Amino acid sequence: MRKYLGGRTPEEWLGAILMTAVVALLGFQVVARFGMGRSFSWLEEVSRFAFVWAVYFGFVIAAESDRHIRVSLHLEFLPQSARLAMLTLADLLWLVFNAVVIWHGYWFTVSMFEFPYISQTTGINLVWVQMIVPLGFAFMSVRIVQVMIRRWQTGEGPADARMGE
Repeated sequence: MRKYLGGRTPEEWLGAILMTAVVALLGFQVVARFGMGRSFSWLEEVSRFAFVWAVYFGFVIAAESDRHIRVSLHLEFLPQSARLAMLTLADLLWLVFNAVVIWHGYWFTVSMFEFPYISQTTGINLVWVQMIVPLGFAFMSVRIVQVMIRRWQTGEGPADARMGE
């Protein structure tokens, strides 16, 4: 699939598109406010929604490239098999946490369809914004499992930001 997306993941494209939308919307808001003396309240709200979604796609991108924040100094002192076991244990605990967030996020989303929260300026149901929580954690869980499989196949550890990769 990456060859059709220019070597990037769908999450990278969506995150980039959303951040571009945020910059464009806020830039237009600045021009409208200071250049034309007009303000559009819905622009700020829509850009905030797009930013939240972009942040969650950033979480997925970090999980896919195994670059989430973690304390890994102690792993360098372990033999390769113990290092893989510790990383797998940490990822399994992370997946359990993700499952809890997905479960509660799903039921929260269902309740927001039943009892909607309507945005003041755009008039949309905020479930469409909040839906990124269970979706983002589900996407992240898929990427974590992919990283775990790749790690056991190749034996490589997490990416170390200090190494300038």
